Amino acid sequence: MNPYIKTLRDIGPIIFRHVFLLVNGVIFSVVALLLFFGSTEVAIFLGAITVFNMLMGIIQDTRARIALETLQMITALRVNRINPDGGKTSVLMEEVKINDRIELNLGDQVPCDGTIISSVGLEISEALLTGESDSIPKTTGDNCNAGDIVTAGRGVLDVRESFSGSRISKMTEAAKKYSAKPSPIESAVNKVIKYTGYCLILVIGFIVVRGLIVHDPSLRIVMNIGALASMIVPQGLVVITTLLFAFGAASYSKKHVLFQEINATEKLGRIKNLCMDKTGTLTDNALEVEEMHIREGISAKYARTLVKIYLEKSGDVSQTLVAVDKYFNNEKIQEGIQIISALPFSSWRQFGSVTFNSSDNNNSNGDNKKPETVIIGSTDKLLVQASIDDGKEWLSGIMAKYAHTGKRILCVVKSDSTNIVDDLSNSNPSIIAVFVFKTGFRAGVEKAIKFFQDRGVRIRIISGDSLDTVRSVALAAGIYKTEAVITGTEMKSWSQDDFDRNVKDYTIFARIVPEQKVKIIEAFKKDGFTAMVGDGANDALAIKKADLGIAMFDGVQATRRLAGVILMKNSFNDLPGGVELADNFIRNITILASAFINSSLAGLFSFILISALGYAYPITPLNITFINYFVVGLPGVLIAYWAIRPSGKILPTNSEGFLRQILPISILSATVQAIVIVSVFILSPESMKIASSNMLVVISMIVSGFIFFVLASNRHKLIMTLSEKYHLMILTIIEICLFILVLKIPILVRFFTLPELPESHLLLQVLLISAIGGVLQYVAVKFTQKKK
Repeated sequence: MNPYIKTLRDIGPIIFRHVFLLVNGVIFSVVALLLFFGSTEVAIFLGAITVFNMLMGIIQDTRARIALETLQMITALRVNRINPDGGKTSVLMEEVKINDRIELNLGDQVPCDGTIISSVGLEISEALLTGESDSIPKTTGDNCNAGDIVTAGRGVLDVRESFSGSRISKMTEAAKKYSAKPSPIESAVNKVIKYTGYCLILVIGFIVVRGLIVHDPSLRIVMNIGALASMIVPQGLVVITTLLFAFGAASYSKKHVLFQEINATEKLGRIKNLCMDKTGTLTDNALEVEEMHIREGISAKYARTLVKIYLEKSGDVSQTLVAVDKYFNNEKIQEGIQIISALPFSSWRQFGSVTFNSSDNNNSNGDNKKPETVIIGSTDKLLVQASIDDGKEWLSGIMAKYAHTGKRILCVVKSDSTNIVDDLSNSNPSIIAVFVFKTGFRAGVEKAIKFFQDRGVRIRIISGDSLDTVRSVALAAGIYKTEAVITGTEMKSWSQDDFDRNVKDYTIFARIVPEQKVKIIEAFKKDGFTAMVGDGANDALAIKKADLGIAMFDGVQATRRLAGVILMKNSFNDLPGGVELADNFIRNITILASAFINSSLAGLFSFILISALGYAYPITPLNITFINYFVVGLPGVLIAYWAIRPSGKILPTNSEGFLRQILPISILSATVQAIVIVSVFILSPESMKIASSNMLVVISMIVSGFIFFVLASNRHKLIMTLSEKYHLMILTIIEICLFILVLKIPILVRFFTLPELPESHLLLQVLLISAIGGVLQYVAVKFTQKKK
């Protein structure tokens, strides 16, 4: 679907997010009351500026959404629709219609509810719907649900329900929308908005009661409510945070990192545990057979025939078997082979099999036929079942030879059993041959591993390969603590409590089946923010469960659909660049959030102190709008520039909680600012104290708020570059010039209900008090740094 059309369809939630807010409700109530009391001009101005701010938010939000969804179209999942003439057409999932016939292959996500009309060893996982991660066989006539993941074999689906009407579409719709599950920053911002909203309700009640007691004019009460509503609730923080996340998501595409969740901007910078599969992440996904070893006493012809039977009849299309087929140069099996049953390789079983009729003598072409089974799978799985006479000692020697090379080994065995399902306990396998595969590291993997470990991230390898193979690859990649190893067999009897208690002690997890991988991820999430990187069907459920799922672009459909981040060049080495950008965005959002919250608290504290002195609040709603442009508006423009164009070395994000970072400095500085504002108010002439708008207070709020922004920038950036200091100086000059310019334009003075500029000695007094307050704010900032 065109992203513009999709955006128009979903414009409602964006409008709702910007219009139906508590603070807007209060302000429009104030506008109505101002009109009622005859203050028409002020009401129109206040209403106009509020509508303008809402429209700007809606426009910017919509533009950001379009930019993000346009990028997401690059990775939109497609399926092959089988045409009446037998040809195939690639279509988007959303374009699938009822009665279409859809091709299903390993790693695909079933696009719609339907019925299987053709199956070759087809197996699926229904974990996204049921939570059960078992691989379930599907034959002709069986039903499948949208969202099921193909874990083995292939088939054809007759569509019975459109994608939009499927259960999984309804379940995941919210998660794939522009506003995904809140990130830590979004959750913190929402909490701030909620509690400042409660404060606003209390303040409104206080203003009304106080006004009635001291007999304030009704118009003055209404103006005070409007002013405090504009100041106390930092509603603009929600908008600017969303926009910065969206701009971040758009800018990451230049680093070959594509976001499917807008708040993945932040999540990349929060990773504590980084879990990954070995193949396709650390190593290349393209396997190549290096050597085929055939056990002594077995003819090469017979061994190759068994493998070719499996290749052609199992329905297995995994990368491993594709490499074997290429090694055999696509040779065909002999005529007259009768296939009885087939079971394609599955990560859940760790093997696949084909049962067929063959000669009784493996070196002859006799006519004595009897059922025989070829099994291909992991060496560990098949070694346990083999006896000494059937090649166990030979296989052990091969495994020992390649134990520390990091190479994958695939075992081929023969069995007389014809009832191979999920259990090999009665198979009595006879080992025939092994394949040794070679693969190289992805470019830059060692550098990327070092980047994450230097910032304190713990790397975990979760793989279905053998322990020796996984550990040797991890060692070569430079991963720490590779001696902390465990296998899926050892974890087989673990309860979820065992997982929660023990997994953090291990780095290497080998011979892991998909359901164990999911439990491992769930346990790590309790230990800290956890990301999962993968590209195969067996990684899909773990990617879904992780705090942040990261998929390779060339990976299977299911991983791409479920991941929050996609590496467009299939390179793990692209991830550090994305993480650095995330660090930069988080740091700049932290600065701006501090400025917003500080401004709200300074306004609230000064209101409390001035009310304690027996005076009404000497600021109008449009005064607050004017102040906010200088305290958070123009600084916000600079923050957006810093976020999109970072300069200098980007330091790792502070692991401390978002509110713990910003509240101490914001509260202490707001307290100092409130004292400054009240001191300026007390020293004002009596006529200015009782006026509805006090220019000295306006100036002190602007100066104090801007000083805080400068100090917060230094505090949260830790190290400011020369260019960033230069930007702050330029911003200071712009703010001074703009302030003077506004006061020279009568229509703007009336618009913002600004009184005349006071006498010069009063201005100097305000600047002196604000400067002293700035020194005290600097001390407060240093105090919070020492406490950190």
